[in-house]
Amino acid sequence: MKKVLIVGAGPVGLLAGCYLYKYNIAFDIIDKNSESNTYSKALSVSPATIKAFHGLNISDKLVNKGRKVHSIQIYYKDRKFLNINNKYLPSCYRYHISIPQPETEKILEEFISNSGVYVKRGHKLISWTKENGKYKVSISDGNNNQYTSCYEYIIGADGASSTVRDLAGIGFDGHDYNMHFIMADVLFESSINLPGTSYYIDDDGFLIFLPMPDNMVRVVIKKDGPLPSPRPTPDIDEINYYLSKYCKKSGNAYKLIWSSSANFYNRIAEHNSKDNVFIAGDAFHLFSPIGGQGMNTGIQDAINLSWKLALYIKGKVRRALLDTYSTQRFTAVGEVLQSTDHDTMLIAGIVPKECIDPIYYPEFCNRNHYQSELPLKYSGFLASQKNTTTDLVGRHVPYFEFFSNQHDFNNSYDALSTGKVIIYSKRNDCPPLDRIKNKSDFIFCSLDESDCLSIEHIQFNSENYVVVNPDGYIDFSGKEDDLIEYLSAFYFME
Repeated sequence: MKKVLIVGAGPVGLLAGCYLYKYNIAFDIIDKNSESNTYSKALSVSPATIKAFHGLNISDKLVNKGRKVHSIQIYYKDRKFLNINNKYLPSCYRYHISIPQPETEKILEEFISNSGVYVKRGHKLISWTKENGKYKVSISDGNNNQYTSCYEYIIGADGASSTVRDLAGIGFDGHDYNMHFIMADVLFESSINLPGTSYYIDDDGFLIFLPMPDNMVRVVIKKDGPLPSPRPTPDIDEINYYLSKYCKKSGNAYKLIWSSSANFYNRIAEHNSKDNVFIAGDAFHLFSPIGGQGMNTGIQDAINLSWKLALYIKGKVRRALLDTYSTQRFTAVGEVLQSTDHDTMLIAGIVPKECIDPIYYPEFCNRNHYQSELPLKYSGFLASQKNTTTDLVGRHVPYFEFFSNQHDFNNSYDALSTGKVIIYSKRNDCPPLDRIKNKSDFIFCSLDESDCLSIEHIQFNSENYVVVNPDGYIDFSGKEDDLIEYLSAFYFME
């Protein structure tokens, strides 16, 4: 069996490993740090990311360990002007989960351990050479002893300073903003009724208030100028000063758990693959922290790549399907990069004031944008993986339940747990599916009139077929002849 090396055991690398395990693909996962992360780092898990956990049947563990965030409040000069409410999202998860990153990683690592694979901590990628289609990889273990292993594929999920990206010779384009942020995880007394997730903005800057379980809160504060050296680590007094300035109703925190600082980034790699080397997450892209898109976008990279790589390793699909990792994720990441850049410039006051006021003081004409589009954007459901005029192609499949009781799953999310490609139609048969050599990787789901809500959600007529990939994205919608052409491009036909 061909083997994959995953470099980096953060949420992105771990999720890639989980899906490779789901498809019974051999892999190793290494991380240069000798111990797992103990600080919260990324903490906002979007509804789209929860859906990725649903595909592994572990979303309940994530939800139970975190704090549900049903809405986000935004204040401008102490005046609340916006409530981003998730209650109308097309998902059964109409909330974000606020959870420290170590807890997220623990859930994923426990899933991987079922395969008998454990993260090799303190193991650092040094170099590789390619010989006879394999990568001969040099790795240093925790005792600085070097050893060599061979792999057919490498996934770099090793962060902003990615060794995989550097060794592959992939450039990293973009810019840093002329500002940085300090951040801290602090504890408040349990008797205090804290505000919910909220942004506080004025002409000087902003503060982001992100509650977690047990009255712990992540506080993020914008500071002018590039990140100083050495990197600032704010103390409890500095954090309380800014809390009193921006968020008076929270009161003071009594204990500092962790603090750090970082630049505001806007970067994307020149490529996300080279031969059989792939990069994902922060190795592929770096966003501003506004909107919490970084880790969540990386999770979508991981699931898009892993199921395609698994089927390609098994010889069940053409290379063209694996190559869509590059095109699809560049399309989606490009949207997120542009969106976070716009929001960062807006919230930091970089754009002219005359452009800010119409947004911070919304009139009736743009309230629909705030009530519908913004929840979709920050949930992860808006960014499309395809440049297409068809509304849902390239986007996440909406959540809907089946009422006809003729399927092995009860809803569109449970269908993803099968790991199969799902083809939906109002028709009773799918002749193109009979021509596919590996039919076991597909499920045809015929919808009858009792599934009218399903039909409404997918938005297709009586002659159409809709293809939903295991990553939860709609990849095709069209008639039978078009479906044959689509399947022939990616799958082996008889």
